[in-house]
Amino acid sequence: MARAFIGDLVCTVHVDKDLGDSWSVQVLPPPPSKKGERSVSPLVVKLQGEDREKITKGALEILQKAGKIERYEL
Repeated sequence: MARAFIGDLVCTVHVDKDLGDSWSVQVLPPPPSKKGERSVSPLVVKLQGEDREKITKGALEILQKAGKIERYEL
């Protein structure tokens, strides 16, 4: 399973197929562990294609280049 990193947060990556060739790639941060901690909003990228692995990598590269995540692991 792919993981993305926002600062020191380890986020899970979910990939869901929408209609046709559309895919939704979601980077889901963990819920705040301490009371008063600020929560981080999920990140979503929608792409079209046929190969799930290429879609996942492409979406994570887009988020990394945009500065939304520091790095990722596939």
